[in-house]
Amino acid sequence: MSFKPPIGWNQYYKSVISKTRLLIKKGIWEEIDELNLNRWLTNFKTDESKYLSACMLDALTYRSQKMCHSMMRKILSETIPNYCRSIGIENFQTLSEWKSSIKDGNQLVRFTPVSISDGRVKSSSVVIRHFIEANDIPQRCVQQTENLERAIENGTELIVFLDDFAGSGHQFNKFMKQKKLNEFESRVKFLYTPLAAHKTAIDRIESKHPNVKVLPVEILDEQHEFFNECLDGFFRGDQTNTVHDAKEYYEDYCSEIFDNTKYLFGMSSQCLTYSFFLSCPNNNLKALYHEQAPEWKRLLFRGRN
Repeated sequence: MSFKPPIGWNQYYKSVISKTRLLIKKGIWEEIDELNLNRWLTNFKTDESKYLSACMLDALTYRSQKMCHSMMRKILSETIPNYCRSIGIENFQTLSEWKSSIKDGNQLVRFTPVSISDGRVKSSSVVIRHFIEANDIPQRCVQQTENLERAIENGTELIVFLDDFAGSGHQFNKFMKQKKLNEFESRVKFLYTPLAAHKTAIDRIESKHPNVKVLPVEILDEQHEFFNECLDGFFRGDQTNTVHDAKEYYEDYCSEIFDNTKYLFGMSSQCLTYSFFLSCPNNNLKALYHEQAPEWKRLLFRGRN
């Protein structure tokens, strides 16, 4: 094992921790408090592991409630009306007219949560609740999958699926199959608007379901992956460690502690460090959200009610 902290790592570590504490104190990283941070940092005992923890914190992208609400408003005010125009679904002349029609409960568009029965943490109901709050629209604009037939009969032309994140695309494809939504593809348009999505998910979903357009607010790709190799070949550009050595060290360090190492590098091994205030997708590094008392304390929560 040749992974080692580079020269000056201790100063880097202190700088990252200081920056993180400031983000927490200012409420930018809400739903994370200093106690969470301090507990999580105790997971790392050696210089090598402390350096790795600083790299994870430095790479972490955290979307607060304010940011998520801004993303949700963009979905309603830009993404959806632009898509409606592109496919010829229009009954509005201005953006103001569009927003008014939605708030009045216009039947043209209905919003549906992406929810499957698999026993896992579900954030869809939380996303829907915040979407309604962020855009000040009535609850009647939300349509559950079991009521889509009635909605279409009443004039709905576009179903917008709301979600926080699409990493691999497998979960959404499972949702389409489980709810038998293919039966409606010839009668209504489908738009999937997660707050963020990995390019892999977009490609997989649109390939499997040509009638589903995927338009996330934010698109991630391999460059957002924690163990992505930089142009110079070094891990996080540290001029000391290869990506292979860093990845091997992370795996060995966590495997010695975790009882369950499934998704150690995240689902589909996407190695992400990207979280929302309301959820932490399991495409993230497991070290960020794993909880195994007393051996390992989490920094992020998989989901909140």
